[in-house]
Amino acid sequence: MDWDKLLNEAIQYLQEYIRINTVNPPGNEIEGARFLKKILDEESIPCQIYEPSPGRGSILATLKGDGSKRPLLLLSHIDVVPVEAEGWEVPPFEGLVKDGYIYGRGALDCKSLGIIEMMALLVLKREKITLKRDIIFLATADEETGGRWGVQWAMENIPSLKEAEYALNEGGHIILNENGTADRYAISNGQKVIFQLRLRAKGTPGHGSMPHPDNPNVKLIRGLDTLTKWETPYYILPSVKEYFYKMAPKQPPYERSFFEDIEKGLIDPTFSTWLTSNPVYNAMLRNTISLTIIQGGTKANVIPSESTATLDCRLIPGTKKEEFLREIRRRLGDEIEVEVIAESESLPPSPLNTALYQAIEKSALNNDPGCPIVPFLLPGATDSRFLREKGIITYDFCPFRLTEKELLRVHANNERIGLENLKLGTKVLVEIIKGVST
Repeated sequence: MDWDKLLNEAIQYLQEYIRINTVNPPGNEIEGARFLKKILDEESIPCQIYEPSPGRGSILATLKGDGSKRPLLLLSHIDVVPVEAEGWEVPPFEGLVKDGYIYGRGALDCKSLGIIEMMALLVLKREKITLKRDIIFLATADEETGGRWGVQWAMENIPSLKEAEYALNEGGHIILNENGTADRYAISNGQKVIFQLRLRAKGTPGHGSMPHPDNPNVKLIRGLDTLTKWETPYYILPSVKEYFYKMAPKQPPYERSFFEDIEKGLIDPTFSTWLTSNPVYNAMLRNTISLTIIQGGTKANVIPSESTATLDCRLIPGTKKEEFLREIRRRLGDEIEVEVIAESESLPPSPLNTALYQAIEKSALNNDPGCPIVPFLLPGATDSRFLREKGIITYDFCPFRLTEKELLRVHANNERIGLENLKLGTKVLVEIIKGVST
């Protein structure tokens, strides 16, 4: 295969894909689906667009195998988050190439994944690879606002999707260290549980010139001050324990034993403080609470009658929500009402003793010998939760080489992807698909 030629093809496709504005809301993913369909039609790969709500389009394509094994699903999403254009070095919807990178909203999250998944299908079709399982390509709407018109709808209305044995989706990456070498293959086999709360304090309205003790803003601030200082207890899943164990050989000698037995290590207050200063590690080890919205008052000289706050809580799978909520209420006190406004199911992580995970490990050993392959509990939420609900073994792994600093560009200004990552990502996906499907 001429990988340089394939890279040029992938670059062109990703540039065109980025130029289709699919900011959600409103989404308009149907235009992205039509773009992908045109390419797949030219390659004679059967595909179909679904539009459950006007403009909210998803596309499903299938590369047929002999059916001796159940299908493998390649998932991505078409929609992207909004931009603050004035903060970008380049226009965010032009897909410009600069210094070896393609810039644009969706370059990392996750139009690039959609392109390399599609490219993998094209390579397998062109090379006439004999497959034992169908390879399903699904690019969906609405991931960024909950999945109602995307994967959630698709899993309820497209019966063939439930036949899949495995799925690959966004989430994990090949993480590089400061020297640019592979530090770890982070493969997410599970994610934290969404549990979002609205707090409400009520009081007596009045003139701002005459303070009184029944001010709802003061009540709310007082309760939030107590709650946000709460250091929730550690809750270590077996896969998280394995993550740190496999990372231990890369640590300095004085930290190695702490990583080898993370539960024992966290007893040490110095190590615990240092480790949890890393937001990702902290989120893997405990339930988290983020204060994201505060609303109270409309005029500078008016004490309001009510104020509210929103908490984005993410729970370790297996956490009893009722107990967590009871503790929240206890810490806030009787003056603040608490309402659950959004939640997801508490699902166990996907198992690691599978043919797909072994195929990923084999690819990693071929490309980066000696680099640890670690299971990763994703702090955020992806569409994978809808697949795991249906019993599909799902791994969040996008085979791009990225530093932790580069990952911070997701949802931020100047989002970009290195051109070489498009070549690498396509090659690795083809390796993995062949490893589990031939």
